[in-house]
Amino acid sequence: MATDAATGLQGIDPGVWDQLARAINDLKAEGEPGTTAEELKRDYIAEAQAFEDKGVEAPEVTKRLSGEADKWEPWEIRVIGPISVYGGAEFSFGENWVLRAEVGIKLSGKVIWKEGFNLNPKLNSISWEKSLGLVWGKLSVGIHGEKKCLQVSGEGCYWWGKWHCAGFNETVGCFS
Repeated sequence: MATDAATGLQGIDPGVWDQLARAINDLKAEGEPGTTAEELKRDYIAEAQAFEDKGVEAPEVTKRLSGEADKWEPWEIRVIGPISVYGGAEFSFGENWVLRAEVGIKLSGKVIWKEGFNLNPKLNSISWEKSLGLVWGKLSVGIHGEKKCLQVSGEGCYWWGKWHCAGFNETVGCFS
């Protein structure tokens, strides 16, 4: 039997929904519909209950890079429950290769945080740790090996009566 919303959300500051809805609306792409705190809360509850009913599933890459150079390509990893990490990357080959990229965290399919960055042979990885009300996580992104593979790893957690967490370590694509 699924945990009821009052129990699952116990301990969460009610203002967090407004903060996250503002973040989503600030980060949404032009032309995308906005979201309200109530819509976000409703979606979160539905996903947390559905995940609880299904049981724990391993993180999964749901969109991979093709490895084409000089092309912006998106990727995404479903981490746990309502949390996924996503990104986009453009790779320029050569001895002094450059990866121009963006990564972010999605909650119930909506971006709540994102960051742009560049990687190169001298700085081939970068990491973050984020706490966003009812979501917490660590995220590392790097280019590794002779095939210049994009490796994404970390841990994602969400609150549903207690912290539910999953670690992940995925190769989302290679560029050579």
